[in-house]
Amino acid sequence: MLTNALKYKITQAISPVVGKPVLVAFSGGVDSTVVARILKNVCNNIKLVTVTSEWISRQEIDEAKEIAIQLDIPHETMNVEVDKEHVFWENPSDRCYHCKKLIFSQLHDLAMREGYEIVIDGTNASDTDGHRPGLKALEDLSVYSPLRQGGLTKIEVREIADFYKLSVAKKPAMACLASRIPYGEEISVTNLSRVEKAETFLRTLNLSSQLRIRDHGNLARIELAPESIKDVLSKDIPLIVKELKKIGYRYVTLDLEGYRPITPD
Repeated sequence: MLTNALKYKITQAISPVVGKPVLVAFSGGVDSTVVARILKNVCNNIKLVTVTSEWISRQEIDEAKEIAIQLDIPHETMNVEVDKEHVFWENPSDRCYHCKKLIFSQLHDLAMREGYEIVIDGTNASDTDGHRPGLKALEDLSVYSPLRQGGLTKIEVREIADFYKLSVAKKPAMACLASRIPYGEEISVTNLSRVEKAETFLRTLNLSSQLRIRDHGNLARIELAPESIKDVLSKDIPLIVKELKKIGYRYVTLDLEGYRPITPD
């Protein structure tokens, strides 16, 4: 059961959009799925939109489609293309600002064309910690973040997901493929594809609840949840090295500090 305090937070989160037509940026992660579920019965009209592009893995897109079907909410994908001269490819420390501005500008255009009054995303109250340049883009474009506005933390969002028995309740946090490239190192379709292929392979081995490939040119640095690092040594290390070299890496390393969000130096 949800506590009265948590119910109150949910009420505060959804109150500005009750009865209104809304368009939800939907990644299929825990946050956007909880947003979709709590808005489903209170909004006059709701559509979920999943962005597709070179920096979003196909596995995430496929999962988002499946979860939208589970939620029984209208859903579509929207491809976002980035001009080759766009600052995104330079990978500055505020890359997320430029990326989110590009994405949510197009979501706003879609909302206006189709009569949706508000664009919504899944940012929660814990997402204000650390290096978060993307938040400014959301504010600049008047994107409404109900979880953040309601003061709902990551832990509370998972409690809500458990309450509604959502299939994503235990799903680990994800981030776009561009986050695997250290700030200041140029992003290309080639290194994004290499990261996606490497992570797709490693997930078949069930190494960890958290898994990232950090791309350093010809070197792949594998990050796992710290508690999982010892377990990888019992896996077939030669197979991992062989497959990642086949994908295009020359060196394959395991980061002994484990998974952590990437931040500017």
